[in-house]
Amino acid sequence: MVGVNHKTAPELLRERLQGDDADVFRLLMRCRDIGLDQAMAIVTCDRCDIWSCVEPQQAEAMSRGIGALLAEAADLDIAEIMPRLQIAQGETALRYAFAVAASLESAVVGEPQVLGQVKAAHQLAAKATMSGPVLDHVLDAILHAAKRVRRETSIAAQSVSMAACVVSVVRQMHGDLNSLSGLLIGDGDMGELMLDHLRSAGLQRWTILHSNDRHGRAAAERQKLHWRPYAELAPAVAAADLVIAAQDSPRVLIEPALIKSALKARRRRPILLVDAAVPGDIDPAVGDLYDAFLYTLDDLERLAMEGRRHRGDATSEAWAIIDEALEGYHRQRLALAATPLITDLRTAFEAQRQEILAAAHGADAEEVTRRLINRLLHQPSVTLKQSAGDSGTEQVVRRLFDLPKNEE
Repeated sequence: MVGVNHKTAPELLRERLQGDDADVFRLLMRCRDIGLDQAMAIVTCDRCDIWSCVEPQQAEAMSRGIGALLAEAADLDIAEIMPRLQIAQGETALRYAFAVAASLESAVVGEPQVLGQVKAAHQLAAKATMSGPVLDHVLDAILHAAKRVRRETSIAAQSVSMAACVVSVVRQMHGDLNSLSGLLIGDGDMGELMLDHLRSAGLQRWTILHSNDRHGRAAAERQKLHWRPYAELAPAVAAADLVIAAQDSPRVLIEPALIKSALKARRRRPILLVDAAVPGDIDPAVGDLYDAFLYTLDDLERLAMEGRRHRGDATSEAWAIIDEALEGYHRQRLALAATPLITDLRTAFEAQRQEILAAAHGADAEEVTRRLINRLLHQPSVTLKQSAGDSGTEQVVRRLFDLPKNEE
């Protein structure tokens, strides 16, 4: 796994690496150019990761190659992006991938969109013929574990309940949602989740803007919303009864001065602002302004839950499921590794059975089966006599054929 995420890279760099399916498809083709044959790209507002399957001796060289591809996609020199890269392989990479799909690595733990994003990334890899047996097996295990986390813990319900709290807060302040106007800034997953809940509750008039106009326009088309260029942030805020900030910007986007001007233009009609970004997009001082009501993710969490301990319990339960799923994955991999040997064994036994039947010439079943047993046991018997006294060999044979233990 090679990539950047909300923990390792600023929003500006992650923004450079965002794109539509066509951009991701091109990135996968570039992965093929450097020699990868099984790879997928997870590209969201939180991260841009390449998950790939390589031989251990290739890992270091391929990590550098993928880093160069990400630098190319971001239109940066590789020296600028390398310090921001998160690189993992083997067990560490597997555990990270399981955790990403289960939303344990998200900026807002438990946000439900990421599972669909991982599925879509795998489907796009298959479309690009960049999937394969190893990657497919990993993804099957990852998606199964993520579904268990959502089904058996309350971790996914946390984000959903926080979004539901926004609906409740808006109704308490404004009453009927049908007459309101909403503004979504950015395309963060938590912001889009709140948008979905509010639209279902009746708030249909929405505008979206993004610090990158191309991304904003693409998000507006995807969500079927009105789009405004980022240069129109101030009038867009003034026109909105509800503002959801989900840009995840490294700097504050909405300052008290902007809200003061917006309230003046609105003739003191109140504005409800929800900061759904990590780190926050809205200056906390905005909450001190009269007629401006600011809710952060912490505020919503307090409304949605009795205390942080419950979230910690759910997170611990989710990690326990991930660890159990990883153990199961490794057992399956070992079982698959034995398949060729089992196939060869069956083929050899079948060949000897056919030889015995061909030479039977009317012999009865007892004679045929006796000959078959003698034939099948001949070489094992020779080998066992040669290794006589080796307790390890004896234990393996007794286990293979479920023989009683030697009590002597």
